Amino acid sequence: MASDRDPAAAPRPKRARPATKGTLANHLAGRVDPLTSAILVFPLFIIYQLGILLSRGLNGVDFVTASLVQLCERDLGNYLVILSSMLIAYAAILLLLRQRESFDPKAFVPVLAESTFYALSMGSIILFVMHRFVELVPGLSTSSELSAALATGLSFVDVVVISAGAGLHEELIFRLIGVGGLSWLLAGAMPEKQAWVTALVISSLSFSLAHHLGPHGEAFAFAPFVYRSLAGVFFALVYQVRGLAVAVWTHALYDIYVLGYVGM
Repeated sequence: MASDRDPAAAPRPKRARPATKGTLANHLAGRVDPLTSAILVFPLFIIYQLGILLSRGLNGVDFVTASLVQLCERDLGNYLVILSSMLIAYAAILLLLRQRESFDPKAFVPVLAESTFYALSMGSIILFVMHRFVELVPGLSTSSELSAALATGLSFVDVVVISAGAGLHEELIFRLIGVGGLSWLLAGAMPEKQAWVTALVISSLSFSLAHHLGPHGEAFAFAPFVYRSLAGVFFALVYQVRGLAVAVWTHALYDIYVLGYVGM
């Protein structure tokens, strides 16, 4: 007997979000969404917030910690209570999303794998571009950029805290706001693609220039400025194509690799 049920009315299976299954295939199925990105980068926030109590790794564009310290009335106990409350809330959110099958903790694995690949390949790509098209000596780019780390004798804790802070705060400022936010604002005055390219250029140049400003900024040199500008372009492309979480972890892992390797 033929069924009178209309096949077209049958519910179609929902396409799994990248974070619902901790597999590389699902992770690469689409750009990591904002909620999942926030979940994936929160551990870096905690590492940084606790790490600055033990190291000298305060990030130059970190505008969150000052507000947090003011909220805590500059009391260490209050500071630790707030961080503990954040951790408890984070664990509760993870549990709730896990029960709703909206997030699998195994999603951290493909994010770290993809970000590690980008972090290890980024430097070689940038140096190739500089050598091929800008006609600069590649050695100037790395030595000028990292000589300060050698001179200051960074400890392992310093490296991890600096890298976590840079990956999180600099991507929030220069990619989420500088690329995403600025391109959204400019889209009202120019075509969408042109707005995105303009935001990309402005944010990448600003990202590089920020390393030469302030009391702890490096003396300006053309080679490291170009290198960091291209790094800003690289991070912006990762952010646009793969999402904030991958960009943040790529930045953090790249800094750990570079600062840790040079400091050895």
